[in-house]
Amino acid sequence: MKKIEFTLLFLLLTVTFQAQKISGKILDQNNNPLSEARIGIENQEIGDITDSNGNYTIDLTNIDKTKSIKVIVNEYEPFKVTITNFLESENHTIKLKKKIINLEPVVINPKKYVVKNFGTSNSKKQYGGFDSSDSYDIFKEYAIKIKNKKNLKIKNININIVDYKFEKNVIFIFDIQNGKNGFPDDTQSLVNEPLRLIVTENDIKDKKVSLDISDKNIWTDKDFFVLVRIAEGFKGKLSFGGNIFAFSKDTYYRSYFGEWKKYSGGEPSINVDVMVEK
Repeated sequence: MKKIEFTLLFLLLTVTFQAQKISGKILDQNNNPLSEARIGIENQEIGDITDSNGNYTIDLTNIDKTKSIKVIVNEYEPFKVTITNFLESENHTIKLKKKIINLEPVVINPKKYVVKNFGTSNSKKQYGGFDSSDSYDIFKEYAIKIKNKKNLKIKNININIVDYKFEKNVIFIFDIQNGKNGFPDDTQSLVNEPLRLIVTENDIKDKKVSLDISDKNIWTDKDFFVLVRIAEGFKGKLSFGGNIFAFSKDTYYRSYFGEWKKYSGGEPSINVDVMVEK
């Protein structure tokens, strides 16, 4: 009997030790909750998104404790800590520091800049998207790469949507990043505030939606990536247009903070209007 009791106690302790669901809050420096902040394991498709009160729960069960936890919110400095150090802390409240981006004033000579469109613009064929019936699919993030060697300012981000049916609205969240080793780099965002676009079905005109960011003063003279995901709570589905079997195009995608993957042979209909130096 004692042997059985010891065995049951050992199993209970083992399960308790391995099951490590951690809950906490993500706040700014003034203790205000940050909603829709992503917390996850670096290079793993595991994570959570904070609610309106900044609450999160992340399951660290059987995760290698040498890996790192990441939090990314556009206008704040990225947060990163090893799981071991994170678990050693009794307080799992994470406070983010405001990111400071020095935007140099730019004098524009209209004679030296022209408006162009870069990326893919195709509203005929379906190519990727989001479906709330698939819990994995809802946290997917897409990106396209814009090759560039001239000084340019990004004016609009555009998406072509060929099929859609959803409740209330969909909130698109964009980011613009420089790259590292051929993929988007969270630590090199060119954005110092959230880029959000709230869209109802009635807002989709000619299978297109656009976000005007001309007032954000985003300039670059390098290759860059345009990223898009949707906010949690989306109910329904939508499909981008895209170039299928376009082998000169690449699609970049990930879930949470999983490793970026690249599919060579097509690109979703994400494009940007820019003012580019002649």
